[in-house]
Amino acid sequence: MMTRADEYARRRGLLQLRCTVQRQRMESALAAIEADFRKFERGVAAVRRFRISPLILGAGAALALGVGAGRTVGLIGRAWVLFNSFQRIKRSLMPSE
Repeated sequence: MMTRADEYARRRGLLQLRCTVQRQRMESALAAIEADFRKFERGVAAVRRFRISPLILGAGAALALGVGAGRTVGLIGRAWVLFNSFQRIKRSLMPSE
């Protein structure tokens, strides 16, 4: 017959094994989540890198099409005003960090 101390030691060993298994499962689940977030973060970083390029592409296309110096500068000016307005709106809506 087992003594009370032996029973506690056996139950403690079982609990430690169960905790180890749960910890390993949690670590693998977290690794999978981190891998998904890395993909998402790379996508967000790419968008941040290229967010001004539509303005540059639009200005380049206007120049390439030969719209004319006055009209091209006017279009670029309007695009710049719109871009700055959107940036200000975005900053005003975002909570300060």
